[in-house]
Amino acid sequence: MKKIISILLAVMLVVSVAAVSSGAVEYHPTDSYTVTNDTPTCEEAIDACGGDSKNEVQYLYFQLPLPVEGDEMNTTWTNKFNSTDLGLDYCQVCLYWWGGIGSKWPDGTGVAWVGYKTTLVDPENRIYRAAVPNDGNTPLVIWNNGVNGGMDDTKEIFNYARQLADANIEGAYEGDYDTLPEGTPNEDNMDGCIQIIDYEQKSLNALTGFYNYGSNWYVYYGDGCYGYYPTTSANYHGKYASCVNPEHNHPKPGDVNNDKSVDVLDVLCIQYQLAGKELPEGQSIDLVTADVDGDGYVTIIDATRIQRYLAKLCNIDGTKPYKNEE
Repeated sequence: MKKIISILLAVMLVVSVAAVSSGAVEYHPTDSYTVTNDTPTCEEAIDACGGDSKNEVQYLYFQLPLPVEGDEMNTTWTNKFNSTDLGLDYCQVCLYWWGGIGSKWPDGTGVAWVGYKTTLVDPENRIYRAAVPNDGNTPLVIWNNGVNGGMDDTKEIFNYARQLADANIEGAYEGDYDTLPEGTPNEDNMDGCIQIIDYEQKSLNALTGFYNYGSNWYVYYGDGCYGYYPTTSANYHGKYASCVNPEHNHPKPGDVNNDKSVDVLDVLCIQYQLAGKELPEGQSIDLVTADVDGDGYVTIIDATRIQRYLAKLCNIDGTKPYKNEE
């Protein structure tokens, strides 16, 4: 198993705000330095600058951290300057990059901080997606919470800026593939990967007085699930079974098809597998959760255990009497 190690050191950067405009896309940051409705999305920026947001991008993901009561460690990203109508668990996450398509508008003006809006693709798990140019000239990106706190610590907004450090996505790991999730195509492509804040890696920023946090790359599976292995790896056992998101409960034994429930479809998947038949359309088998009795093999005994569980004759671990776990 290739290790996932921190490849980022979080820093609080100071970036001046400039008015940026381009044809059909106009960007006019407000005096409060926050993201506005006029802020273009990553896709809009790429297209406005002559790129192709449909075919010439890599997709990066980010999980917005949950608010922390008290926030003594400066971990909460959402605040009154960037709140949305979705509630306090959400804000408009932005992405900034320099170099490559979108870093300069057709008139040559550099992109304004806070960069571009990203897309909330999974509200339940607070997952945001960004399209980034895959042009070989975009080495660094920075996720942020849409707030530029500036340098004046007497202003209230100064305390509400949050961001990750520069994330190297092109040419950053030459030869050092152990720092990447297994199966990442090469050091120049992080397509389909997600950045997760690592609160264990922290240091105090002497300039701002904020804590800086490191981050790790993982392969993103969807449904808020991420892990060490691509779906093509022999070590991958389904997105729920392979998920290392601490917010998720791992699927319990018997959830053979990883649909978050134990039902007759799980029995059918085992029966089809043992009979050498093609699984029903849309179904899959997770060899980890299918091994209900934990003996290291998937057998008819596992299917029978699930049937007995569904009939309320025993618990999924085989113990009696049956106990409703709902």
